[in-house]
Amino acid sequence: MSNKNEDMKAQGAQEVKDQDSRIYIVRVPTGRELQLIFLIKWRAEVLGLPIRSVFAPVSQTGTIFVEADDFDTVVRAVRNFRNAAVIPDPMAFDEALPYLKEFEVKYERELVREEKKIELVPGMIVEIIDGPFKGRKARIVSLAKKRVWVDLMGGGALLIEVDLEHVKPVEG
Repeated sequence: MSNKNEDMKAQGAQEVKDQDSRIYIVRVPTGRELQLIFLIKWRAEVLGLPIRSVFAPVSQTGTIFVEADDFDTVVRAVRNFRNAAVIPDPMAFDEALPYLKEFEVKYERELVREEKKIELVPGMIVEIIDGPFKGRKARIVSLAKKRVWVDLMGGGALLIEVDLEHVKPVEG
């Protein structure tokens, strides 16, 4: 079983070496790394450039690593970005590994979670969670799109208007 796993790992490493992509270093003014990364991403999508990855290591300010097929592709991706310079000699994958280990994801796509919507109806008892009546319990009298009219409990008939986000149903 371990022989099979070792063969698969060796095959995966061989596939990475067989690819034509290389890692190029781009020098950019300090603090503008993220702007250039977004520009490269946009140009790769719009122009269909064969760029596989782009990253900026934390330890190397003013440096961006671009994985692409050739030098010209990287030059097209950073063209007209002020003071950006592509170093023409590609970097070996082994040399880039220490930088990849310190790699930190700044912008990661998040899955949108669907929040369960609680249906509010007239007559329901709610708690006010924001505003001057925070912490008070009330009964819903009427609903609108973004507003709710509630009658405060615990004394006299006091009808107030509250944002819909400022109330939550009382459990029980």
